[in-house]
Amino acid sequence: MRKFNKNKYFSSLSKIIDPQLSAISDKSVLITGANGLIGGSLLDFLMYLNQEHDANIRISVLVRSQLEKHDFFDYETLNVIVQSVTDSIDIENEVDYIFHAASNAHPKAYDLYPVETSLINVIGTNNILLLAKEKKSKVIFISSSEVYGELADGKSEHVEDDYGYIDILSPRACYSESKRMAETLISSYIKEYGVQGVSVRPAYIYGPRFSESNSRADVQFIKNCLNNEDIVMKSEGLQFRSYCYVLDCVMAILFIALKGENGQAYNVSSDTGNVQLVDFARAMANCANVNLKFELSGSVGGSPVMNSLLSNKKLKSLGWEEKFNFDDGVRDTLAILD
Repeated sequence: MRKFNKNKYFSSLSKIIDPQLSAISDKSVLITGANGLIGGSLLDFLMYLNQEHDANIRISVLVRSQLEKHDFFDYETLNVIVQSVTDSIDIENEVDYIFHAASNAHPKAYDLYPVETSLINVIGTNNILLLAKEKKSKVIFISSSEVYGELADGKSEHVEDDYGYIDILSPRACYSESKRMAETLISSYIKEYGVQGVSVRPAYIYGPRFSESNSRADVQFIKNCLNNEDIVMKSEGLQFRSYCYVLDCVMAILFIALKGENGQAYNVSSDTGNVQLVDFARAMANCANVNLKFELSGSVGGSPVMNSLLSNKKLKSLGWEEKFNFDDGVRDTLAILD
């Protein structure tokens, strides 16, 4: 993890404080996947609330390797569990909310490890649900917009009850199909055991807490900018995506945890981030004052879906509003890492 500008980061974290989220104070939470972009940013926000606003949130994290840490948080009170989510999970303390963000989440990982990708999402989620059943916790599952597959003709954006075509015999389907199965597992545990659970379907989330190994195109663009390198696109970048800044996503996850209806799924997307991949690249290049170039090749990685725009009306009905528009998020990402 790259070094953050503390003052800039804390200023950005302060923008997503909302009185409607005060109920998370004095609660006990578990975050899986706390080294990832979403799980790690959620951890940072809760740590910030504890450190700067005395929120008294008791935090446990489950990571499969050593926790990546900033130099401006006190991690002494953090309960760190190092193991795979596919192994049985045993925690002594009570847990009010489980934020389940552990997953392989980029194309290279799907390509190299389709079996592991599937098992993390299915077996891992089952282990989380077993823990929730024991602890009477509410599960907030970080799913994916890829559960939707291809949009039906004539539709401009996905709402939560849309489900399009996915080629289930493609190894690339390991991610989208296992996310679908995990959501179904949650519904099954709700019906059979009375567990509480909701699914979060994030748009294309970007921000400063990315993994260096992440092979997604937007992450490569950010790294190019930070290294003062030209952005080189391997395709025309005509795919439409809903991009959302990670801190808006963190705030949305907490709204869903505290106010979301049991058994429901909620999209997380920005009103201003519905752009083509090339637009994201151009915005990054302009912000960093580097060039955008094209070296077109016959084969590129990533999702085969050309239109992945998400409706956020259901999320907004909970009271959530984005704090960072598209341009703000791009600038913030680079400024925090400057």
